[in-house]
Amino acid sequence: MLRHFQGYLFTLLLSLLPLGQSNATTIEAVGQANIYNNDIDIAREQAVNDAKQQASLQAAAYISSTQQIDDGILEIDNLRISTLSHISNIEILDEQIYGNRLHVRIRADVKVETACPNGNSGNSFRKTVAIAAFPLETPAHASLGNLRNIESDLSGQLTSQLNKRTGVYALNAGRLLLHDNLNSATTRQLDDGTLTTVLAHTQQLDTQYIISGVIRDMSMLDPSTVSEQNWIKDTYNRLDYKSKKHLRNFAVDVFIHDGFSGVLLDQKSYQTQGRWLFSPTEQPRFATPAFNRSEYGENLNALINNISSDLGDSLRCLPFSARITQTDDNQVWINAGKSSGLSRGDKLTVLRKRTFYNPTGQSSVELINTRLSVMIEDVQPTSARGSLSGSASQQNIQPDDIVMFW
Repeated sequence: MLRHFQGYLFTLLLSLLPLGQSNATTIEAVGQANIYNNDIDIAREQAVNDAKQQASLQAAAYISSTQQIDDGILEIDNLRISTLSHISNIEILDEQIYGNRLHVRIRADVKVETACPNGNSGNSFRKTVAIAAFPLETPAHASLGNLRNIESDLSGQLTSQLNKRTGVYALNAGRLLLHDNLNSATTRQLDDGTLTTVLAHTQQLDTQYIISGVIRDMSMLDPSTVSEQNWIKDTYNRLDYKSKKHLRNFAVDVFIHDGFSGVLLDQKSYQTQGRWLFSPTEQPRFATPAFNRSEYGENLNALINNISSDLGDSLRCLPFSARITQTDDNQVWINAGKSSGLSRGDKLTVLRKRTFYNPTGQSSVELINTRLSVMIEDVQPTSARGSLSGSASQQNIQPDDIVMFW
């Protein structure tokens, strides 16, 4: 019988925080640094950085170990020391020199990111994600204002917003169309929810996750407002610019797929409205200054910010994964490193990647838990090397297999 338990072996919390929320706590902490060549300024900077780390640890540090056991056999074994917090308003309270060491005491506000909706704490690894196109279910809706560029440019907007978050590296793939049949998107799915078109682009994108979507509606609430032929009525409509008859809809479905298997991981629908006061002949296009100044543009940009925030939260709570690029006996190299937040001592689970075909000939990817783990020993900017808990050749671990941290 499958037994799953997750334990936090060490937790330092100054207050009990609700799940899925953030809270700011004022912390005092002391940092130290050696003084070299009588350079107090450099020592102070290093001591303050050390104090910031101590403050972060006091607010929300944990050694997180996740284990899953099946019939007495370890299935998943992840171990990491991390902090999920942001520090601001740093004030130096005191500094003292003892021998050749500078001690600095600071006060700072620490904002703590708490647990994910599923009860896990998430992880601070940097996730790579590609943002694909957002095609229009009804292309004719974009004719008003010549907004067809939203299909690719919405991806650029989300990419820019997500890249402002510390835990995400987003790639703009706004020219990549994943959904062929928009009426039933997420379409081209296998019976298990796998999006087959994701698999075709996995090697090209080389990202952990793929975000896509479908714009469901951009119609006018009252279409007659922009098609009125009677001059008197048209003039009245223009003068009555505060009326709800000028409202224009926007609705979009957003999907998150796993980049290695194509499996649908999350989806959500969003909608908003705003007054559209451009004349039928004006063509402001999406994301231009004129568009952004309109009420419709302002409301749409606010919605994009909300979508970006939701995506960032979802990605933080999803597993971190990386592709194995090389193996040698019990040594494994992966395509993620310091830029992804990896450090020496991180322990990740190894999954074998297997492609199989259903009766219709469609391919799908299965990730098989090898019950092996890899301990990171050397970290480069975009790659890392670690040692397996067993032999790569005996377990048939090959390039393109996956390491994962839950």
